[in-house]
Amino acid sequence: MLVVATVLIGLNLRGPIVGIPPLIDEISADLGLTATTAGLITSLPLVCFAVGSPFVALLARRFGLERTLLVALLLLGAAIALRPWDGLAPLLTGTVVVGAAITVGNVLVPVLVRRDGGRHVKSIMAASTSSYGVGGALAAAVAVPMAAQIGWRGATASLAVLVAVALVVWLVHMRSRRTRARAQPPVPRGTPPAPAAGTGPASSSAHRPSAWTQASAWWLAAFFGLQATLFYSVSAWLPPLLVQSASTSAATGGTAVSLFHLLGIAGTLAVPAMIRWFTDARRVGVVIAIGWLVLLVGVLVLPHLWLPWVLVGGIAQGAGIGLGLTLVAERPVDADYGRSVSAMVQGAGYALAALGPIVIGWAHSATDSWVVPLTILVGLAIGLGVSGLRAGEDRPIGGPAHG
Repeated sequence: MLVVATVLIGLNLRGPIVGIPPLIDEISADLGLTATTAGLITSLPLVCFAVGSPFVALLARRFGLERTLLVALLLLGAAIALRPWDGLAPLLTGTVVVGAAITVGNVLVPVLVRRDGGRHVKSIMAASTSSYGVGGALAAAVAVPMAAQIGWRGATASLAVLVAVALVVWLVHMRSRRTRARAQPPVPRGTPPAPAAGTGPASSSAHRPSAWTQASAWWLAAFFGLQATLFYSVSAWLPPLLVQSASTSAATGGTAVSLFHLLGIAGTLAVPAMIRWFTDARRVGVVIAIGWLVLLVGVLVLPHLWLPWVLVGGIAQGAGIGLGLTLVAERPVDADYGRSVSAMVQGAGYALAALGPIVIGWAHSATDSWVVPLTILVGLAIGLGVSGLRAGEDRPIGGPAHG
């Protein structure tokens, strides 16, 4: 049930965002949007990720992980279903709510897997994170054909169906968890309550320094943020880059970015095996950075041979998000402290990622060339490898040795 629940939640953590860009021209024509406003629709969720992530740990601590995720799913489904129907203001407001609800899932799913996954944390995280790519690819693939049949409003609102399925399964999971808790034998009077695995007075986050002061957490935030920056920058700019540098058609550029997303599923699923093969998450981080360099240097030097570069880069981007979230789930000293680490890493990481497409677009406009933007991205990929050497350490974040 844990695997099914986390996979279904994961299906809804990218689709409501990725499903909008294929329809943005139709939405803009219908609502009379400027290019800036149209861009705002796709960038608002990233801003929500950056701003909202630090507050999710506080909500989970106050209301509990299960109830916080439940409310987030309810808000996500309602916002997706209602936002397209009444002009620009509801569309923007609904998009903010979508971004906020997805932020809760981003932060708490790794914590949930760490708490309940036992020996299978890596495998469950791989399955859950790969569903991000499945949901995104599905939303992007059906957006245009569905809009041709029922209009862009119906097409975007229909994504609420997947949220409803996840909500039902999550309610079943919550009920099952409560039933198991009631089935536990009563504790004799006078016996101190046994702490849950990975928690208790010796490891309580209440007695630990803030995750924002931990150097290990900042290295993990750097790795997470750099991979997210590369992902969103390439997702936004790969099609026009190929059109201009390789003289491809716009349709071919769209095919390239679709392949880039779909191959990420394989990369995410490969993370547990990669960690076993290389015996060290730090080496996996360096290999992922090399994959990004193959894509970026390839399209810079030989853009006409874009297919092999996109194949390698797609796998690298999926492995990057998979490794980042696996480390967020595994490295905190316990699941309770993991809420703070996950919120900090994703808040700082997505703040960096939100700037990436903007900076790359500005560099391209300022130079009327893709050389400078790609050089910037190459530098970020090198930084990804360097941060991976520290983010992938075995030492627990929040543990007694240097945080």
